[in-house]
Amino acid sequence: MFAQSLMLSLAALGLASCAQASLSHYAGVVRQVLGIDDEQRLLFGIAFGYEDPAHPANATRTNRAAIDQAALFHG
Repeated sequence: MFAQSLMLSLAALGLASCAQASLSHYAGVVRQVLGIDDEQRLLFGIAFGYEDPAHPANATRTNRAAIDQAALFHG
């Protein structure tokens, strides 16, 4: 929930963000470069900055499952 709240706060300030789950696969390297103790668990990172709407990567779109295939609502 912290990551979601941080990413929403960044968006409110006009910053784009992207969660980086692959960081957990390279935790040892990240610890070494940033000087983080072994006692700390690294689950993910968050990249953030100003979006470049003209960059081709920002035009990429993926197919999504319909909401009724992804969630079950009880009323």
